[in-house]
Amino acid sequence: MKFYLVLWFTIWVLVAFALMGLFSNAYGDYYRTMGVYHKYNPEVCIMMPNPEVESRQQMLREMTYSAIAEWEWKLVNATGADWKMNKYEYQWPMHKNKTVDDFPICTIFITYPLLTEGSSVGRTGFDFSSSDRYYFWIEVDTTDDQNRTGLMIGDSYKNSNWFNMTDIEFLDPIDIRNIVLHEFGHGLGIEHYYLGDCRNEECDTSSIMYGSIDVLQAKPKFVTQQDIDMVIRIYGEDGFRKPAWMPRTCEIIDGQLC
Repeated sequence: MKFYLVLWFTIWVLVAFALMGLFSNAYGDYYRTMGVYHKYNPEVCIMMPNPEVESRQQMLREMTYSAIAEWEWKLVNATGADWKMNKYEYQWPMHKNKTVDDFPICTIFITYPLLTEGSSVGRTGFDFSSSDRYYFWIEVDTTDDQNRTGLMIGDSYKNSNWFNMTDIEFLDPIDIRNIVLHEFGHGLGIEHYYLGDCRNEECDTSSIMYGSIDVLQAKPKFVTQQDIDMVIRIYGEDGFRKPAWMPRTCEIIDGQLC
């Protein structure tokens, strides 16, 4: 009899937690993760674009390094642990005819393709198919003459806000920095920040990982404390390492991560 009471109590607890999870996802904001992670401190390789096409080399360099540094120092300030990310810069002649296999040290690639097909100004993907080598890749489109949407990973973001860029040749430096901040968050393992039911109150879209950024407004965005907390939730407080448990989603309850 006692065994059955314990069994029923266990089932009840599991059902209760499941219902709480459904309720949180339906009514509370939450993060999703990429499902993959860095095994050790990232090695970031910045592949500069062709200067004959994109002449703003110094600006791109400053915006990119500034965005990476914000993630880095905010993580360090949060825990005091080793969140260092080595950065390597390759000029156009050094990589224009190369492939990722020519840069085996790199675990995050940042590139600046121009006038690419598709609907996003920023893209992130990854290749973890090899047990010996993995890498994330980040693309930042600095100019466009097409209709563009916000930020996305492939087709994972469905509720995009469309805008017209036919009269704009280059994105503002602040917009570029915002894009790098967002895409680099993907490169650290976060997918997106999702809104729950906010019909009766103002929606909180401050997270740099919110899926849509007004990239034509030249309004600076920043990595929030919740964004930092989500990276720490993936890896722990001791810096980059294999997580003991990789969360797929993480709800936000009363302003705190679950």
